[in-house]
Amino acid sequence: MGNLFFFSGSVTAFFIILLLSKKNKATYDWLLAGWLVIILFHIIVSFLSLYNPHTFLLEISSAAVFLNGPIMLLYTKNLFHKQKALSRYSFLHFLPFVVHLAIVIPYISHKSLAPFSDSAREVLALAKLASILVYCLIAGSEIKRNLRIAENNLSNTEAFHVKWLQMAIYAVVVVWCIGLASQFAFQTGLFNLNPDQEDLAIHVSVSIFVIVLGYYGFKQAPVFVDELTLSPGQGDERIELSMNDPLPERYKKSAINPEDVKKYADQLDELMQREKLFTNPELTLNKLASCLNISPNQLSQVINQHYKKNFYEFVNTYRVEEVIRILHSDAMKNTTMLGIGLDAGFNSKASFNRYFKKYTGKTPSAYFNDISHST
Repeated sequence: MGNLFFFSGSVTAFFIILLLSKKNKATYDWLLAGWLVIILFHIIVSFLSLYNPHTFLLEISSAAVFLNGPIMLLYTKNLFHKQKALSRYSFLHFLPFVVHLAIVIPYISHKSLAPFSDSAREVLALAKLASILVYCLIAGSEIKRNLRIAENNLSNTEAFHVKWLQMAIYAVVVVWCIGLASQFAFQTGLFNLNPDQEDLAIHVSVSIFVIVLGYYGFKQAPVFVDELTLSPGQGDERIELSMNDPLPERYKKSAINPEDVKKYADQLDELMQREKLFTNPELTLNKLASCLNISPNQLSQVINQHYKKNFYEFVNTYRVEEVIRILHSDAMKNTTMLGIGLDAGFNSKASFNRYFKKYTGKTPSAYFNDISHST
């Protein structure tokens, strides 16, 4: 077990040093470094408790569990919103930690454990678990909301490469579930574990989690949705409107009537077909709206109401149809499948394959093979 703690602590310390040595650190870098420092502190205290199970540092480590959820959420928010510093209200998230620490400080000063009853410690343990789970849900919701904003404004969303962060949130839940399961197994004697193996599973899980978090966190670039110059509320929900549906609040100030929706939709289709604007991988809602001489909100209404798609789906449908047109022509003989996808406006092989399969039910290669065998 000692070797495992040494490995986990060394890896965590390595990523902390890596983050702190990063040039031009943003707030989210400091938050991630802080999160890793807390994890390192947990590891060190767990190691020390092997030799002194009543170490007073366990009380600080126990209180610090309340920090994991808030820091995870603030890190997530900071990736999407351009803030130089945390708002003053952000510190309200840390109140449970402060209260818990204030209760145990008198005992820490005497280097002893707080005299909590067994039932009180069980309640605290449940409160910490609830805190982690609640913050995981909120952080997951924040990621999904901002991805919807991206899909309503960008034709390629690969810059919003935060899938790893979603996985990290799931991993936090998995680690806690493993911890609960191992505690249950130990307390009930389910697998006849000895005391040294009580937390083995959770420490192995934490080691893996730290490697993923540190590696991807160091590589993560900001994905500021603030720079998309959205109207208030735009992109907060998936909208699919029919002509007779009441308009959402975000469209009311710039709303266009059903006849004009049809007119602009026809103009939009003609423009996309003639100018092949979809082949620009950097095409955004604002750029396309300026080409049509209407506001971004009005264009969003046209796409949502007439095509029943968000901007990302709308543009990538044209790209897939362009690829299909080329696959049915002789042009395929002079290029590669990826080359066709990139020429059509996709900015990566992954996004090309993913959306093509979503649209046709087949990968580009499988689709081409089918039409080759049918001719």
